[in-house]
Amino acid sequence: MSRVQSAAAGFLKQLTRIEQAIAVAGLLLTAAALLVDIFAREVLHSSLFGSLRVAVYATAFAALFGFCVCVASNSHIRVTIFDGFTPASWRPAIYRLADVISFAICSVFAWFAANYVWQTYLVSETDVSLNVVIWPFQLVLIWMFLSAAVRYGLFAACPALRPQEEELAQ
Repeated sequence: MSRVQSAAAGFLKQLTRIEQAIAVAGLLLTAAALLVDIFAREVLHSSLFGSLRVAVYATAFAALFGFCVCVASNSHIRVTIFDGFTPASWRPAIYRLADVISFAICSVFAWFAANYVWQTYLVSETDVSLNVVIWPFQLVLIWMFLSAAVRYGLFAACPALRPQEEELAQ
């Protein structure tokens, strides 16, 4: 593996660790917010203001960073019915083409996400129940698509970086 590929592999490994940590933190925050709300309802006979909204945002963060983790581990769902239509020798080229197409799609979605967040910022849209502006929370959309685009771009440029697909159960 060349120095560039080694550096790219190290970068992707660190990026994945960060995204995994954020996804886990989101799930932990979701559980904590829900448990605190249940405790408040059952013991204090009062709901904790905003706890359910916090749980919703934390779950969304966990899911969106989970997308990044799926791309990083090549564990996302894909259609396999057409795998036998081409010779096995074509697979590396097909995977590379798929990575280029995925890079393009994620790049376009990142651009649309950035425009969406920008529009939300311009109108100062707020969460009704928490009365906070929501554009900072929406930045995760841009991150998610940029992270995936970077990964797919690196997979296309350096196929050795692409995680191997796990064997399907027969």
